[in-house]
Amino acid sequence: MVDLIIVTVFSVIMVPLVEFTTGAGRVIFGLLFLLFSPGYSLIAALFPARASLGGIERVALSFGLSIAVVPLIGLILNYTPLGIRLYPVLLFVLAFILVMVAVAWFRRSRLDSSQRFDLE
Repeated sequence: MVDLIIVTVFSVIMVPLVEFTTGAGRVIFGLLFLLFSPGYSLIAALFPARASLGGIERVALSFGLSIAVVPLIGLILNYTPLGIRLYPVLLFVLAFILVMVAVAWFRRSRLDSSQRFDLE
């Protein structure tokens, strides 16, 4: 479950970095945050077992699912009074990541330790 801790810490660190930097740094940190973490946390929640997906498949699907999930969060935010602005998008994506990591943690904890996916 080390991967879930890494994704959580990475995401929590990236939000202030994106918020308090400007220019190219904000773009780089924002892309790193938005293009990997949401998809990986969703993949971890959907496929908690070691046998379901390998490491390379998880990373590849993480990028694809992030590209699908982040616009959906933006679409939902568009119909709220918050709108599509930097802070609501960052906070809602972070909330999505934290919820998916919690679901993944719960689902992995119910598996036998030999069946859980973990970094090797």
